[in-house]
Amino acid sequence: MTSTINYYFGSQILSLNTGIVLNNEMDDFSVPSSNTNFTSVPPPAPNNFISPSKRPMSSMTPTIVLKDGELKAVVGASGGVMIPAATIQVVLNHFALQLDPFSSVFAPRVYHKLIPNVVQYENWTTVSGDHIELPASTREELKQRGHVLQGLTSGGAISQFIVHNFGELTAVSDPRKGGLPAGF
Repeated sequence: MTSTINYYFGSQILSLNTGIVLNNEMDDFSVPSSNTNFTSVPPPAPNNFISPSKRPMSSMTPTIVLKDGELKAVVGASGGVMIPAATIQVVLNHFALQLDPFSSVFAPRVYHKLIPNVVQYENWTTVSGDHIELPASTREELKQRGHVLQGLTSGGAISQFIVHNFGELTAVSDPRKGGLPAGF
């Protein structure tokens, strides 16, 4: 399960009753801006401005995959605006490309935030020393289609993936952050 708390340790407040770290979800609201130069970031969204009884929009994309009413997989990620792209790439890697669960999570990813009009591709080394990089042939194909590319040397989204197959669960934590699956 991935839970949004924003920043390291969210609001940095621990509930004494529950032991739960409280989130800093207020950061996901938009605020009016006097800046009119939105060439590198989208303008603030008025529908997401702070007001009473409102929840901020979020990139959270927890996904449950069913087939014929049976659980096939659960996937989620952390990483802000990159979460939806990472989540769908893991699902497509496994179900469309037939990669095993670990390879589905470990495969290099691409991200596009709309503004700026740049495709970011992974080109970095994980905390455990594994190098992740989009293949040169894929980068060349994207360039031929007119995309502007930028290597992403850190960051991206971190995925967690659980696959249910023939009564067995396989859990994978993204090696980009050095996590390990744990369950009981």
